[in-house]
Amino acid sequence: MFRLDGEVHVSYGQIYVESAPGGSGARMDEAFVGQNSGLCGAAVPGELFLRTGLHTGNVGFTVEVRGQAPSLDPAWEDVVEVSFYPLSEQSFLVQWAGEDSWELDLKEGLDYRVRYCAQGMDQAREKDVRLDDEPVLDRYLLQLWPAPPEPDRIVRQTSQRAARAHDYARQLPDDGFRVRAIMAQRRAYLTPEGTESFCDAESPHGIADMAVISREADLQSVREQLTSLSSYPTALPWDWTATFVVPADDRVGYIEAFLEQIGEHAFALGTVLASLESGEDYYLAFVTPTEFEQLSRLLTAHRMSAESVRDGRWTRSVSWEERAASSVIRAWAIANGHKGSAAPGAAITWSLESPEAPEEAGQDRPA
Repeated sequence: MFRLDGEVHVSYGQIYVESAPGGSGARMDEAFVGQNSGLCGAAVPGELFLRTGLHTGNVGFTVEVRGQAPSLDPAWEDVVEVSFYPLSEQSFLVQWAGEDSWELDLKEGLDYRVRYCAQGMDQAREKDVRLDDEPVLDRYLLQLWPAPPEPDRIVRQTSQRAARAHDYARQLPDDGFRVRAIMAQRRAYLTPEGTESFCDAESPHGIADMAVISREADLQSVREQLTSLSSYPTALPWDWTATFVVPADDRVGYIEAFLEQIGEHAFALGTVLASLESGEDYYLAFVTPTEFEQLSRLLTAHRMSAESVRDGRWTRSVSWEERAASSVIRAWAIANGHKGSAAPGAAITWSLESPEAPEEAGQDRPA
């Protein structure tokens, strides 16, 4: 276990944890936007904004980095929890204006749960300034341990100082909550223990904002997953699927082409079908153009990326002549009672019930 223990100097009732090289110096409203709790702001990637009762002077402060969640001491009066993701190999506890700092033993690329505990906030707030020869009024404990991302929460509230801080956070306008919900769900998939509950991660009412689609999924499954998303655009048309053309190029699959067409129709409605950096599966979400910009910036900060899914993104664009040909063939096959099937990575193929059918199909194909 890593531990720092002693006194730190605070100014304006603030102290910080920074992991981004140089630090961004996030404002308080940026740090707490979208949170329920107002003592430990974690909305800015790679930073924590910690509030104290004392305005100016030294406070008791302890930092612990543990391997698992510690038990909670009932002596602490105010307790909140947030999630934190370091953006570099070095993280620091930093005083106002960088007057002093202490390196913390945190690992880059690992999600942490953070518990921030406080004692004596009201007494310190009333005192406002503590001189060096006066007794310590408020104490703080910052504990961190590896854990999948979760929404922030208020564990315990006792002081008026904390109550006002929580009210402040709740009243901030939040245009990026859903973006962080998508981000939390994506990051939950990076750890095996996070996959089972990712749908609940920062998502209101437990509704998923992101679909995880296998590269071997069938087209109906893709449609069902996307239409179940909280952000699904209800005006999205699906009549085009009757003439959907599967690429003939063996290097591409039918899922990619299908998703491109969905993304193209979503784009026509002013919605972006975003594909988050993928591995074996596709991670997809419907977002507004503004949300897509925010999501791209946030993913970049976390060493990931996002792209807008549109026609030709992963496969060659299908010409209108090919679409028309597909429509004619499909209509003929339906009229003649034959069945069509699309195999992954292949052109549309038809299973015909009579030996004469292939010749008839050739006569109906446009010249």
